[in-house]
Amino acid sequence: MVASIDGAIEVDGRSGGLGSPPDKAMFHALRQLPDVILAGAGTVRAENYGPVQLDADAQARRVARGQHALPRLAVVSGRAHLDPASRLFSDPTQRPLIITTSSAPSDDVDKLRDVADIIIAGSGSVDMHEAFAQLRSQELKTLLCEGGPTLNNQLLADDLVDEWCQTIAPVLTGGDATRGASGPTSGVSRSLQLARIIVEDDVMLLRYARES
Repeated sequence: MVASIDGAIEVDGRSGGLGSPPDKAMFHALRQLPDVILAGAGTVRAENYGPVQLDADAQARRVARGQHALPRLAVVSGRAHLDPASRLFSDPTQRPLIITTSSAPSDDVDKLRDVADIIIAGSGSVDMHEAFAQLRSQELKTLLCEGGPTLNNQLLADDLVDEWCQTIAPVLTGGDATRGASGPTSGVSRSLQLARIIVEDDVMLLRYARES
């Protein structure tokens, strides 16, 4: 996640206003590692997600590690409320995974089946433990979550966060912008260890990991 000094994760509704060359470099570096990139439907719509792109060298390194050349993109949408004609589905060789619920409108789910692979996990709201179990059954074990804050909050509440990578942008925004994890569920308190600090052009890049 990227945030301002005072904790805002967006400017005018998008994270791009907080971006910088160091943050973008870290974003792309992290995307080279997982089997799955996970994002909430709201984030996918707001940031206009498209198919995952990695250069040839990054793809070769992944293959050498025994991974697929490109990570799968998985989108969490309890209502399956996604446009099949959107940029997300523009590459038929990269079918995203849509993680939804048994209570999602069947017509919407059926429309997405033509352009995506569907995972049903939970009823009413997505059961992330069940979703993760189904991903593991497909040998998709390493997961990078790119938000948004509601999905992050659910993962925290479900105790499914092993690491947190945080960029601090050297700006102050004020206002009432959302934090990196926020939502209706009760807050949790969990200790993480600071595993890495990188400072470049006044931008601070932090990696926290669960205590061993």
